[in-house]
Amino acid sequence: MGWLVATCLLVSLIGFGESAKLPTTWGRCKRTDSAFPECIRKNLELAIRSMNKPTPELSLSTFDPLDIPELYIGEGKGPVNVAQNFKNVQLHGLTNAKVFKSNFDWDKKQLVTDSLNPELRLEADYNMKGRVLLLPIVGEGRCNVTLFNMKIHHIMSFDYIEKKGKTYIKVTDFKVTMAPERVEFKFDNLFNGQKDLGDNINKVLNENNKEVFDDVRPGYEKSFGLIFKDLANRVLHKVPVNDIFLD
Repeated sequence: MGWLVATCLLVSLIGFGESAKLPTTWGRCKRTDSAFPECIRKNLELAIRSMNKPTPELSLSTFDPLDIPELYIGEGKGPVNVAQNFKNVQLHGLTNAKVFKSNFDWDKKQLVTDSLNPELRLEADYNMKGRVLLLPIVGEGRCNVTLFNMKIHHIMSFDYIEKKGKTYIKVTDFKVTMAPERVEFKFDNLFNGQKDLGDNINKVLNENNKEVFDDVRPGYEKSFGLIFKDLANRVLHKVPVNDIFLD
């Protein structure tokens, strides 16, 4: 079976509410400045890293860990013939990003960014049944999926919305390309707690982590794109464009 489109259920945004101001610790960039791309890169990294704690100015709780009610990754086209259902997800390490390059394309209405997270760790309740590398796999319990040195290429597309005489950015699409150096899998309670079978499957997954992840990469990229779209809108829905940029 082909991989199914991944879906990610996050807490819905509640309209625009009253406009807010960016935290005073966040920098702002001048669009006409020749160093605008570097200013965006630096301030974007600063903003992401500051979200390891609540941001009261924007009425936001911490993004690290980030709570995600449900995450679904469909089957791969090759060795991973199993859907991965995650609930009560906590995503750790999101705010430890290093931003290497970032640029706004005002004509295309896109922000393009390259980043690296040393470690992204997904802890969740899981449920799955199928085959991996032709081996049967079935289980339900706690899991840990850790992605090391995760390079991500982000393409954020946006449009403008007017609200009470002010202009806001609305993210309309968010595509990501993910390239981890290594992935570590740990699924507890495989085969109803049969330790030998469970240990063997976890060993096989980790010995073949590149092939396993590459097969379900589209599902992870779809899900993380939805996550980043939601997070970006949580900020941009609240702050008018004129309060983000200096001109």
